Amino acid sequence: MDALIPKQVPEARFVLTYQHSNITHNISLHLLSLTYIDYLSGQADTLEVELEDTEGKWRDAWYPGHGDALTLAIGWEGAPLRTLGRFEIDEVELRCPPSTVTIHALAAGINTALRTTEHRAYENLTLDAVAKQVATRLGLELIGSIEPIKLDRLTQQDSDLTFLSNLADEYDYAFKVTGNKLVFHAISELAKGKPVARQLLQDQANVHLRDKIKDVPKAVDFKHKDPVKKQLVSYRIINGETVAVPSSASKTTTSADTKKSRKRAASVEVAKAKAKAELAKANRERTTGSWTAMGRPNLVSGNVVTLVAAGKLGGNYMILSSQHRMTRSGGYTVDQEVCRVSAPSIGFTLDNSKPDLALSTYGIEHEVVA
Repeated sequence: MDALIPKQVPEARFVLTYQHSNITHNISLHLLSLTYIDYLSGQADTLEVELEDTEGKWRDAWYPGHGDALTLAIGWEGAPLRTLGRFEIDEVELRCPPSTVTIHALAAGINTALRTTEHRAYENLTLDAVAKQVATRLGLELIGSIEPIKLDRLTQQDSDLTFLSNLADEYDYAFKVTGNKLVFHAISELAKGKPVARQLLQDQANVHLRDKIKDVPKAVDFKHKDPVKKQLVSYRIINGETVAVPSSASKTTTSADTKKSRKRAASVEVAKAKAKAELAKANRERTTGSWTAMGRPNLVSGNVVTLVAAGKLGGNYMILSSQHRMTRSGGYTVDQEVCRVSAPSIGFTLDNSKPDLALSTYGIEHEVVA
């Protein structure tokens, strides 16, 4: 008889607050779709709430104020919800017919000070110290794991937002501002995180995977001018190790699986850090893709998921961006942009007992809502 009893279909659930007031009920009556997008680096997280407005409430009496705050928590009925962040309303869009109002909001924290052009010089500081100095000046808490790379001189002639974004990209760090936190975290460390989900290929929708066969470097060569000998010294990074390349070898043609780094550097340490960043980015670009999965609040950028039953394309993938979408019908899906960080391994088991690295240290708010 049990087989004749239909299984209860889980229902997606969200809680939306506006200026500290819970408006979930009013939103639910008019909701067409709710979309949250988070990015690993370089872009502010966004929230979009699309509402039907045949009665004209949202464009009149309920019209939201620019700069007002929204807070979103999402999940499934019967389980604790996870708060994904606080957002400031940036734009209100009206479309008719049919009559709809869409509220666009950006992650709180991207203020005028961050976008103001600055003219500064940083002398003999580590990468960590530079990030701390900017965070302190902006009144933000620095979150992340940063190597103590000694920098000779840095000149800033743009906004703090642009300056830190470029610096993060050069040394392969993820950078974003969320709330009162400035996140500056080594992508290589995020890639080592425990997978938060095990996803079967056949259970996903809109799967698109790309695997490069050629032009994937196994090593990277870089040069540094020795200030004492007044000559260029060549180095090669291979399998995580740095070795000196004989001057005679450095004049030969580089093999197809070796990448040449042409970035300037004031020291061997800086040159090595930049070269390692180039190699890491090139290798992450080998296998990339996207797919749509059933919604889970922990499928956010910086977290790692395991794709199984995908043959040679299986393995651990890091989420570069995720789009969480809920619709009036109660559906909850997540579109994920990913890159592979490790190939399939034998005997993989998902450890749910440990907190995922991205949510606990990458700076994403993860308050549990009953």
